Amino acid sequence: MQLTIRHIRHWYEPKLPHAVFLDGLFAGMMQGDRLQIEVPPGIYNLRVQCGGRLPIGKSGRSIDLSLSSTVPVTVQYGSGTVCEFHDRERLWNLLFDADLVAWLVSLFVTMPPLYKILSNAFFVIWLVRLFLIRKRYYKITVRASNSTSASSR
Repeated sequence: MQLTIRHIRHWYEPKLPHAVFLDGLFAGMMQGDRLQIEVPPGIYNLRVQCGGRLPIGKSGRSIDLSLSSTVPVTVQYGSGTVCEFHDRERLWNLLFDADLVAWLVSLFVTMPPLYKILSNAFFVIWLVRLFLIRKRYYKITVRASNSTSASSR
């Protein structure tokens, strides 16, 4: 049976590679917006992940900087399964992008002191939120390819 994973993204979102794992085992790397995998019928834990671990020094320690989400997927005999995922944090990212543009403008134009305080506070809030939701960053929708039923997590 065929398991199709699709990345739904807007035109302004970069095409970053995403690793796909089934039951913790590497299943493939998404270079574009779609990955198709042949799997036997069954229930799998699908994880979509972008990024990885950042090594710290020579001691072997590292920090997990990946963004991912995991969802159970049922692949039934005689039908394919389609999993679509997208960024759950679009509004936050748009606000951060606008702040980033304002920061670039501030390199050439003098901005009021209040801007710098608000910009730095927003950046810290954005980073903390990103860290807190990094293991459920994507919204994944699962559906059979020949039916209209869907479940999301």
